[in-house]
Amino acid sequence: MISGHMDVASAGVRAAELLVEACGAGEGLHPETVRGLAGDLGRGLTSSSAVGTSGSLVDAALACADLATLAVCNIAALPDRGRPSAAAATHLAAGAARALAALAEAGIGEPGDAYSENALRDLRSAGWKADLAVRQLGESD
Repeated sequence: MISGHMDVASAGVRAAELLVEACGAGEGLHPETVRGLAGDLGRGLTSSSAVGTSGSLVDAALACADLATLAVCNIAALPDRGRPSAAAATHLAAGAARALAALAEAGIGEPGDAYSENALRDLRSAGWKADLAVRQLGESD
């Protein structure tokens, strides 16, 4: 088991909560869908981080990167009062994705087998998506 993973994953869970709050009680399909997706990602983070293996950390890093993307892609559609929380969710989820990726990479060890290579590829993908979400956030200002 990799230590510190629960604290880092809890940042991703908090990011999901922030995005749910940012959507408020908005009516209609869009806010309901974003709330549902954010809630699902938060629940997934809670369950995958409890395991603490490198595989579960890869999954958690990918989920946090997806959460950062979900948050930044929906900022413009949110009410003005929800936008700061969505921006905070983007930063928090992206940071958690990067930290979880670092923890997972340390737990994978020496690359060489198919699993390690695929896991490292997934971790690079999570980092790229997290970085893109933060860059998009800067461009939307």
